[in-house]
Amino acid sequence: QNYMLSVLLMTVFISLHVNWPTTASPWTITFSPAEITAEKGLCAVISCTFTHPDNIKPTAAMWFKCPTKGKCDKDKNTMFHSNTPSKAQEGIKQRVSLLETDLTKKNCSVIINDIRETDAGEYQFRLPSSYTYSKKVSITVSALTQKPSVLTPPLTEGEPATLTCIAPGMCSGTPPNITWTGRGTGDNIIELRDNITIQEREDLTTVTTTHFSTLTFTPSAEHHNMMVTCQVTFQKKYQIEETVTLNMTYPQITGNEMVKEDGTLDLTCRVDSYPPSDITWSKNGASAPLQNYTENATLTICNVTREHAGEYVCTVQHLNRTMTASTVVTVIQGVPSPLIVWPLLELNTERCSPTTSVLGSSVNSTISLPVGNHNNTTVECVSSNVVGVVREKLQVTQNKSQEKQRGKYVCQVTWLESQSFPFPPNVCNIEDVLYI
Repeated sequence: QNYMLSVLLMTVFISLHVNWPTTASPWTITFSPAEITAEKGLCAVISCTFTHPDNIKPTAAMWFKCPTKGKCDKDKNTMFHSNTPSKAQEGIKQRVSLLETDLTKKNCSVIINDIRETDAGEYQFRLPSSYTYSKKVSITVSALTQKPSVLTPPLTEGEPATLTCIAPGMCSGTPPNITWTGRGTGDNIIELRDNITIQEREDLTTVTTTHFSTLTFTPSAEHHNMMVTCQVTFQKKYQIEETVTLNMTYPQITGNEMVKEDGTLDLTCRVDSYPPSDITWSKNGASAPLQNYTENATLTICNVTREHAGEYVCTVQHLNRTMTASTVVTVIQGVPSPLIVWPLLELNTERCSPTTSVLGSSVNSTISLPVGNHNNTTVECVSSNVVGVVREKLQVTQNKSQEKQRGKYVCQVTWLESQSFPFPPNVCNIEDVLYI
């Protein structure tokens, strides 16, 4: 009897001190992650899986939000009910969708679109009429920082190009408003000529969507270094933008387009491209190209004559594209020559005549007058032609060493005349030369 009592006491002792294995709960839920940060205007995805007893056949899913203070009330704070949407709160029920509608796959993931500040908080999942999972997932709402993506193809002058702006996020909620603006290197808005903008969407799945806008226009040289901005607006109040700088491939011609007869013409055609472009110079009206180059091309013509005037064309071949730039070269000549007069001689107080000589593109008119007769007076030279008039004055001042000297006054004028339009004579240059 004592033996049986000892065995019974030992059994009770072992039962009190041994942790027998417990049966795992069939009701579990897993969130990945358990803390979510969502940006205003975008969407939040609660990724979760759940388990339940084998005898349970879930037919509906329910999500509800817990208030920051107080107990969760599944009846008052319902945000989603798969079978009875009317039970969900206004303002959020249209924005929540299950990622997987077949609950037998034990996937309870949902997407919340058009995120706003009031969506921040903790959320719980429930199988109606069966079980409420105690574990919660939290959502924090932050400012919109994700920028749109702007895709820019290689841009060639004269060839239509399409820019694409992709809105941030892949949310299936309210489509954002996407707009384009262009700004040059200064502060003035530059119009994108012949532009066409189209906003589209591409549904990736039943709950994920890409929103994008395309801008098609024909680039020109003025678009080089232009800044193009794509602005995306969610819910008419959350804005974000991205700016890109356009880099044009186009030929540029530099050099002096006005050359004097017998001078040297230097024109350079440049285009930045990879691989290097083939460049050809030609002149309108000529039967054959002038010169061929690669990358940078300088056209040099010495001893220019009137026949060299005209339009010069730089043709650039880059891969399968052809671009051109042109400039008009003017050969400058000295016709007609200006008429130079001395108003002082019109007073008939001096018995002298000016001496005129022509050398190259300059006309020299010279008069010699007694300095003593014109102390502290002004000598003026007037040069004129059919285009205009220019004047130059010289103040005459006598000192003691010049009392009996004669002054030689030279008015030199350089004049220009192109084939297409004349120039007024340049400003007179008066030289005061004293004979001793």
